[in-house]
Amino acid sequence: MKHYRIQVKYKNVYLDEIVSADDDKTALECFVKKVDSGEVKENEGAGFEDPNFLFLTFEEVDRDATKVNIGKASIGVEVGNTGVVTG
Repeated sequence: MKHYRIQVKYKNVYLDEIVSADDDKTALECFVKKVDSGEVKENEGAGFEDPNFLFLTFEEVDRDATKVNIGKASIGVEVGNTGVVTG
């Protein structure tokens, strides 16, 4: 089973949902059912200059990509340069 992120932006309404499905077509059908049932809630204020354009993004995502493996980082590792605040 694959995971798909679908985003729709139109007329100052923003929809953003991740659905699980076997293929692209089934994912879109699942998204439509969730919107029709009210499971997907509208987020107002999409912030577009021209609200008359429809923006639709559809991407396959890896849900495990956002997990962090703490075992790969050692304690005491420094990143970047030391900063000094003067005031």
